[in-house]
Amino acid sequence: MKAVLVQPPFVQLNSPYPAIHYLEAFLRGRGHETEAFDHSIALYRRIFSRQGLSTLFTALKARLSASGGEEGKLRLAPAARIEVERYLSYESLYLEWIEPLMHFLGKGDAAFAHRLAQAVELPQGARSAALLESEGGRISSDQARVLATCMLEDLGDLIGQVLDPQFGTVRYGERIAASRGDFAEIVAALNSSYLLESFYRPFLSDFWQAAPVRGADLILISIPFPGSLLGALACATAARAALSPKARILFGGGYVSTELRSLSDGGIFDFCDYLCFDAGYGSLCSILEREGLEAGLSSPAGGLYRSMYRTAAGRIAVSGFPEAERARPVAGRELREWLECPDRERYARMEDEALAGTFPDYRGLKLDDYLGFVDSANPMHRLWSDAPWLKYHLAHGCYWRRCSFCDTELDYVAHFLPGRLESLMSAADAAARSTGRHGIHFVDEAMPMAALLGYAVANRQRAASGRTPFSFWGNMRFDASWTPDRCEFLAASGLVAVSGGIEIATERGLAMTDKGFTLAGLVRCLVALKRSGILVHAYLIYGFPGQGAADIIDSAELCRQLFAAGLVDSAFWHRFVLTRHSPLYRDWKRGRLPGLKPSDSPRPFADNDLSFEGEDQFDGFDGPLVEALAAWMAGLELDRPAAAWFAAPGTAPVPESSVPPDRVETLIAQAESEFDSAGHRDGSTLHWVAGAPLVRDPSTLVWAYRGGLETLRQRPEAVKALCDTILALSRRPEGMTRAEFLGMAGGAGSDGPPIVAAPIGAAPDRRRDEEAPSEAQGQVLAQFFGRGLVSI
Repeated sequence: MKAVLVQPPFVQLNSPYPAIHYLEAFLRGRGHETEAFDHSIALYRRIFSRQGLSTLFTALKARLSASGGEEGKLRLAPAARIEVERYLSYESLYLEWIEPLMHFLGKGDAAFAHRLAQAVELPQGARSAALLESEGGRISSDQARVLATCMLEDLGDLIGQVLDPQFGTVRYGERIAASRGDFAEIVAALNSSYLLESFYRPFLSDFWQAAPVRGADLILISIPFPGSLLGALACATAARAALSPKARILFGGGYVSTELRSLSDGGIFDFCDYLCFDAGYGSLCSILEREGLEAGLSSPAGGLYRSMYRTAAGRIAVSGFPEAERARPVAGRELREWLECPDRERYARMEDEALAGTFPDYRGLKLDDYLGFVDSANPMHRLWSDAPWLKYHLAHGCYWRRCSFCDTELDYVAHFLPGRLESLMSAADAAARSTGRHGIHFVDEAMPMAALLGYAVANRQRAASGRTPFSFWGNMRFDASWTPDRCEFLAASGLVAVSGGIEIATERGLAMTDKGFTLAGLVRCLVALKRSGILVHAYLIYGFPGQGAADIIDSAELCRQLFAAGLVDSAFWHRFVLTRHSPLYRDWKRGRLPGLKPSDSPRPFADNDLSFEGEDQFDGFDGPLVEALAAWMAGLELDRPAAAWFAAPGTAPVPESSVPPDRVETLIAQAESEFDSAGHRDGSTLHWVAGAPLVRDPSTLVWAYRGGLETLRQRPEAVKALCDTILALSRRPEGMTRAEFLGMAGGAGSDGPPIVAAPIGAAPDRRRDEEAPSEAQGQVLAQFFGRGLVSI
């Protein structure tokens, strides 16, 4: 069987989105011929090329002229027209610069950086002009990628303002597709799209005629976000026209699994044959068997696993879902036909096996096609756009899965299953060899500590064998599993950054969202991360049901203090969205939240996001919160209380924050005191993360740690034993148990009783009872903690 997997536009442009590569690895592992294609980066490069810009400028001039008749003529406000005329005047320069710009942001031509820095005349829109003005008209070559990013974003602004209002650099038609109840509106948007009509459809016409995809039996199109829906429909339309009628088109991904579970509008099946839900592996296997595309048991009609399709009678077959799904609100329930899956357990086992053991090796991937935008000077924020990352998961689902606002009832959160470390490392090793890249972004809901520590040990073993270790980052929970020792060990093993949800930074807010930690616990975790030099990004929520202005101000004030204390490097405010698959909605249905009044009328198409009574009261917080956060991330206005950002003339007054101005500093002091007074570490395995020890003289041991030189004076017999033990530990990526370390460090020779390491001048202790030597040895061991020795 020949399968073609497509990521339609628009998603991220710095790295491949991983879904199609996971499915590619899965199908290849079952013996099928597969090809994966990222149309997101391909289309972006098609638009932002010399030919693409020429087409855009021609269309722009036509819109501004009367040649199309008064009805089609674009009317702009005077200021906007001046801006557009500036672009038109720069047309020839944009055509000259565009392909070098794209090449520079892809492969990084150092010579071009100097040209950007020294150019007297280059095409400027509002963003690039503002950057140059802020730098006195000239930039350094180190800032060239920032300017190049601004120049492309200027062109993106022009497209969105004049030619296609749905365009965004990494999204398209997102507001149209998100929880839109009427599929006819989606089709209308598809048919009126300038970019899809002028650029993507011609691209697809060529793509589906090319040799690598001709004769495909199966087309899998991933729709991870609402902004990918219109591109997926256009892609499927072209595939249907070009390929054999026997070829089957499948849609899956996060958007499908989240938004279309209550689908009763069958219009989407004019574009595809099947919808695959949740992880997709079980659904895909059942469809392959049903269609005769894979050897094995033949699935009976209606026997699909977590799939939907349209029957000959025009009804939507909802097949193989858990029984609990029957009770969901559905508009037009009579248009759906509920089907059981006799092989549900078999497909569930197949899916779990795939989730645990399938990882992409990214073979054939051309990472130079991707673009390293620099849309922020913030070092943490840049991780999302600055360089290509190989994307993997440590586990499927979330080990906490209780947050009240999250879609905890859906499989991608609720079904927690750790991956197999050996499979992950094998795939990542193959990807590193083929791409030359050694950066991994773990896309877990929250990296589980046990799996993360196991990965860190494997990464250290990789380094010990002479191979380049990976740098990595990912999402986490600010919980008690992140101890100072573990953070230091992970940082020494390649962890560079974490992102995690604080949501509402008040005790009441943390309780409302059921985060599972307190403010003191949050700060304790952040202090541990910062001690180790790990960058931190925080997700924040406002507009939560029951949250008042005072609580939002308090949350913002505490966040300001976190930034001022250096505990958080970047953050993002999310406006709360109520969803049907959250504990909050479940509690409302059970009558536990009488004050919450959602608009609960089910819709026939996308039906996850719900509006609720009173949510417009939070509109006034949108601008000030974003503005304040932008300043804090830039290191500005950190002494200005959060409430001051809302004191604009003509606006309603907001309450002063009730958070003491030294609240975070007080919590930091408590955390530091707890850490520094800890007499022992709870972990069972010891690791060495400092420089190799040296014997300076018979009584002195020295080693480098964090740029300084640590010194320990002991009896001569102990110094040699300690040096040998630490050297042995430093060469063992898997670490040592505490008992093994003490056993090695306690003996000066093999033919006598243990000599306990003790300060100079202390009497030697040669007692044979084990209690006293063990205690004394433990005291010596404690002297290494915080100076290179960690216990995990």
